Amino acid sequence: MNWIKKTEGDQIIIADQKDANFMKKIEQGVIHGKKVLFCDVGEELDPVLDNLLNKSLIQVGRNFAVKIGDKEVEYNPKFKLYITTRLSNPHYTPEVSTKVTVVNFTVKESGLEEQCLGIVIKAEQPALENTKNDVITKIATNKATILELEDTILRMLSESKVNLLEDVALINTLQSSKETSDEVK
Repeated sequence: MNWIKKTEGDQIIIADQKDANFMKKIEQGVIHGKKVLFCDVGEELDPVLDNLLNKSLIQVGRNFAVKIGDKEVEYNPKFKLYITTRLSNPHYTPEVSTKVTVVNFTVKESGLEEQCLGIVIKAEQPALENTKNDVITKIATNKATILELEDTILRMLSESKVNLLEDVALINTLQSSKETSDEVK
């Protein structure tokens, strides 16, 4: 929550579900194209926000409007809505999950250890860190190549009109896939 406040600056409107005027704050943000931080939301979102989350916009002349509850308010495309929760591992319904982007800022000990180790190695042995990064990049590239080869093999199998043992291009692709797979291992 603090990160969002720092990133967006003073122009952010803070709305809390405990506040009786939270819907008015969201409406004002929509109308004026402000950024709204909707704080301390549980696992259930107010159904009044469905049209806003779906971006179910209604064209009124040259402008757009969105229905929030029983009101139709003008929609400014600069509007942004941030929703935060204090729940450590919230489980939102599939309907909500498809409407929003969920970002988990929970710090895991193993991830923190990896970052600290990377910083120390980069400071003390930069060549080793560069080698590690090169290997990681190569592995990722090879995995992508394997996926492309698998797709090519499946396409060639489905399009093959001759005996599979006589298809030289297919045999070469299979061999290339095997070599790439061995290299990744």
